[in-house]
Amino acid sequence: MESVCLGKCLPSGGVSRRKSYGAAADAEISRLEEELRTVKEANEELKALLEGHRDRAHSALSASTTAGTREDDCVDPSQVKFNPRATVVPMDDLGEDMLAEERDDEPLHSQSSKRLRANVSFSDIVKSGMSDTVAKASVLGKSRPVQVVIYSIAFLFVVFVLVASSYSLGALSDTLHAGEDIPQADAGHGDDTGHGDVVDHAEPSAGHRRLGGGVSPLLQNIAFCLTSCGLIAFIVGIFKQPLILGYLLGGVLVGPNFGLDLVHGHESVAEISNLGLVFLLFMIGLELDVKEILKMGRVVLLTGLLQFPICAGVQILIFSAVHAAGLSLGAGPYAAMYVGIACGISSTMIVVKLLSERGETERPNGRLTIGILIFQDIWAMVFLAIQPNLDNPDIVGLCKTFGMIAVLVVLALSYAKFVMPAILFYASKSVELMLVLSLAWCFFMGCTAHLPWIGIGMELAALIAGVALATFPYSAEFNGKIKYIRDFFITLFFAALGMQIPVPSFQPIATAVLVAVVVLLFRWLGIFGLVFLLGGGPRLGALATINLSQISEFALVICSLGMSYGHIDTETLTVIIWTFMILAILSSNMIGHNHAIYRAMARVVNKMRGKPPAVDDGDDHGHDEDRRDILLLGFHRIASMLVAEFEHNNPTILEKLQVVDVNESIKEPLKRRKVKFSYGDFSSPDVLEHAFHGEPKIVLSTTPDSMLQGITNAQILKVAKSVWPDAKIVVTADNPQQASMLYENGADYVLRSAKLCAERLFTLLDKFDSDEGASELTQNFQKFKKKDKDRRASFVMAKI
Repeated sequence: MESVCLGKCLPSGGVSRRKSYGAAADAEISRLEEELRTVKEANEELKALLEGHRDRAHSALSASTTAGTREDDCVDPSQVKFNPRATVVPMDDLGEDMLAEERDDEPLHSQSSKRLRANVSFSDIVKSGMSDTVAKASVLGKSRPVQVVIYSIAFLFVVFVLVASSYSLGALSDTLHAGEDIPQADAGHGDDTGHGDVVDHAEPSAGHRRLGGGVSPLLQNIAFCLTSCGLIAFIVGIFKQPLILGYLLGGVLVGPNFGLDLVHGHESVAEISNLGLVFLLFMIGLELDVKEILKMGRVVLLTGLLQFPICAGVQILIFSAVHAAGLSLGAGPYAAMYVGIACGISSTMIVVKLLSERGETERPNGRLTIGILIFQDIWAMVFLAIQPNLDNPDIVGLCKTFGMIAVLVVLALSYAKFVMPAILFYASKSVELMLVLSLAWCFFMGCTAHLPWIGIGMELAALIAGVALATFPYSAEFNGKIKYIRDFFITLFFAALGMQIPVPSFQPIATAVLVAVVVLLFRWLGIFGLVFLLGGGPRLGALATINLSQISEFALVICSLGMSYGHIDTETLTVIIWTFMILAILSSNMIGHNHAIYRAMARVVNKMRGKPPAVDDGDDHGHDEDRRDILLLGFHRIASMLVAEFEHNNPTILEKLQVVDVNESIKEPLKRRKVKFSYGDFSSPDVLEHAFHGEPKIVLSTTPDSMLQGITNAQILKVAKSVWPDAKIVVTADNPQQASMLYENGADYVLRSAKLCAERLFTLLDKFDSDEGASELTQNFQKFKKKDKDRRASFVMAKI
């Protein structure tokens, strides 16, 4: 610890020597002084709280810092670089004058502040990261009638742009483009498949010059899709429905079936939107720890192997009987079989996206769910291998496909063991280069899989590439960065699915409802029944069943290929599309409340069986889950000393610690002490979500701003509050003003090395003026020196 000049840490006049009045009197005086300090600290916290609520802290601090420094100001020894222009204002001086200034200025903002507080809560504004000034100037600071008008104008203008892009506006268009040839509504879209040529625009006239020239059909279609999806998703979000519904309806709005026909076919964006599935499967692989899945043993392995044959087989029998009874599932010899097989697979896209948002991918029910999805994908690959020759399956071709998958796995694991560690080691100093290399690795495996003599899909190759990198400490970093790219393409993916929704009619919708009911019923047989029989427990089986209560978007691909082979007709595809829509909306809401649904069902079942309600602690039982709940963001000197203290005094706490940092040199020393390490940039909320699954109880940032690069403790506090609003957050300050600001922004405790040094010195010197104190001082010196010497060997030394 840095040396401290004691003379400047105490008021002028040197070391205070208090006169002794006897042991009892001295004890009473010390007690009263301690109570006085407690009251003073509580008073300061109350003042800081008032300052934050009135949003005048910054202006008050800037006004107060014009005062000169005083001789009795406490010098903070952590301030290595001295700025002669900087001034330090004692906390005692930030008192009534600050609050009085606020009271003078408050009437200027009271009206807009009242309207803002009536519309949104102060805590919501703080969590959003928006300042009061910006919020007041926006529609949030307006009265309700004004809000209605502004929202209506903004919404109607978006609708106007979409409608104007689809239809000619008659006299209005003639007026705006007088003397010009008005392009038709379908200009720029190309042919019906979306692959037409770019329209060759005429040279603009002198009276009206246009910038940029023609727009490519692909860019135009993407613009229409994202505009529509953003508009509908915002409305859907207001009603707290899953955003996937907004993306599907956005595709309906711009699609050709009963929308504005801005995009003439889903093929126009389908190819590029499939990148969303590639990125999603790559991210699944990055989070997929095969060792953790195998730890669940026969539950996940046998359930994954048997779920699809049981569900698909039973559903084929039921749908064949229904079809024979007169309820049409479409023409063709294999209509019932296609519906049964398509309904046996769940949606990887929907399930993984929603589980990731809820932080459940690493929980037992999440691992079981993803394990079943992987086996479902394998079964889908089996069906795709035999689909072209359904009448006479090609066994040789099927064996070749599985052989090539095994070759691809061996190749990926070989690269991951011998090549990728060296490449990522040299690239680890650049986050940008790491991201590019991770994407290059993903698509390199995709290119390898696409070779003619291998013939594996790029989606499966992306999953294998992700699994190969899952053991690296950078996987959370990759996931956090790729998330934004994935979400862009996922939006287009669901918009393309929405474009395929046909014009509603009674018969296919009624048939789809019946199919959806059958799917929901027999998911419980194929998943819950197997998990329960294999000893997984009712909770684990119920949660996995609820999570997988939908059909896959891959089912649409299977049925589309079936149409091209002549196995089914469009009526079967229409039924599957409506079934997908119904179950996607229903299961998205169910996954969001899966634990509550299980508790409600458990109460009903226990009541029917005459048993008392089961005690539910909210956790998945019967499985060894990583229960770390103390998170260290960054690892520096204080964190190293903290780990050493725990190692000597309470080693069990180390099993509750997790460190997130970009310094990989500390990984092995921490691992030996049973502290979990995750590589990641903790300034990114998405990286933190992937690095730490669940809700930590305590989040600590022990590195001062002077040692941080590109981020401050204030920003760390804001990010941690946004990701884990219920956690207790401890940050570090360099001076009293920064500590006050961090408390105002919601910190539960602020570390200050100068204050801690002063408290240690006070402990040492408190009774120095008496003979007993002099003797005790020597003993304390020896005790603390020995303690520091013992700890020194246990420090995890970081290369800084």
